[in-house]
Amino acid sequence: MSIISKRNLIIFSFLLFFIIASNTLLYRVPIAQPLPDGIALATLFDCMIIIPLITYLFILRKRYSLKYILPVALAGYGVALLIAPNGLLSSYSFIKYILFAGEGAFILLELFVVYKIVTKFPSIIKGLKLDKSTEIPAFSYRFEIELKRKLKPSRFLDVITSELTMFYYSFITWNKKGLPNANDSNMFTYHKKTSAIAFSVMLIHALILESVGFHFLLHSWNETISYVVLVMNLYTLVYLIADIQAIRLSPFILTKNLLYIQVGIKAKLVVPFKEIKEISYYKGPEKLSKEESKQVFDAVLADFMKEKPIFEIEFYHPQEVGFMYGFKKKVTKVHLSPDEPERFYEMLVTRMGDFG
Repeated sequence: MSIISKRNLIIFSFLLFFIIASNTLLYRVPIAQPLPDGIALATLFDCMIIIPLITYLFILRKRYSLKYILPVALAGYGVALLIAPNGLLSSYSFIKYILFAGEGAFILLELFVVYKIVTKFPSIIKGLKLDKSTEIPAFSYRFEIELKRKLKPSRFLDVITSELTMFYYSFITWNKKGLPNANDSNMFTYHKKTSAIAFSVMLIHALILESVGFHFLLHSWNETISYVVLVMNLYTLVYLIADIQAIRLSPFILTKNLLYIQVGIKAKLVVPFKEIKEISYYKGPEKLSKEESKQVFDAVLADFMKEKPIFEIEFYHPQEVGFMYGFKKKVTKVHLSPDEPERFYEMLVTRMGDFG
């Protein structure tokens, strides 16, 4: 699954805004009155056909299954209800039942996958505790491997894995001080010399204050939307907490054969030492060009002030970075800044030497 490009996001956002704004103004600008017959059908067409179409072209294509078109069409119907004045869409109410029936079929299928995960969860947890074969003790990595052993890989499984990992780090790791069975000599933290965690805590404080004030403001305008935004903010809060915990508990790891780089819950990269061509102190520009950034995995944490990475590691062949929800990206280099750069450099060079 490839990452959505910034260009696609910008074009999609512009087209989405244009469609919604033009339809909204049509019903509210006096110069457009009186409205012609069938105008509500045109709004339905824009919201349920055009919006799903541009969503497919700029967001879903080559990344997600076509089944996600149905939820987008259902959301488009909801947008049409908000745009069109009361009563204009009453003649087309049967459409929502068709959409609900189709979406219900997919939900039942996905609930079956959730059921399989729940029924196998005890064996998955038992497997995590008993499995000593993996070189990498990080929970995120081991949990993903164990799930794929027990269940057939799928896009939906990638989403569930990301969600469960996020809730694990957010709610179950507060009494943990490090990785189980960890050997500190081959692990390297990457946050202690930055203000990344303080930056995330600041975002959490701002999010809480914004959620309270914005919720009451929206509630006076539209109660449903206020609760939707509140749930989204709560989800973001859980994500930020999980990311802090994952940063704290998931250092870079050099095993006998692999380099493991995990950046919070956002991304991870596993590279065999034989695939590492070179490690060097980074001397490039602070900001990479668009083409260069496509080939680089930036493992430096976000901070109040973005610092240049300490090291650049180059690979012989493109390596795959895994992101949340199954997104993937091929890279030829990684930029990183471990807290102990000299020790990291010496150990990595030694490991590379062992593999010629």
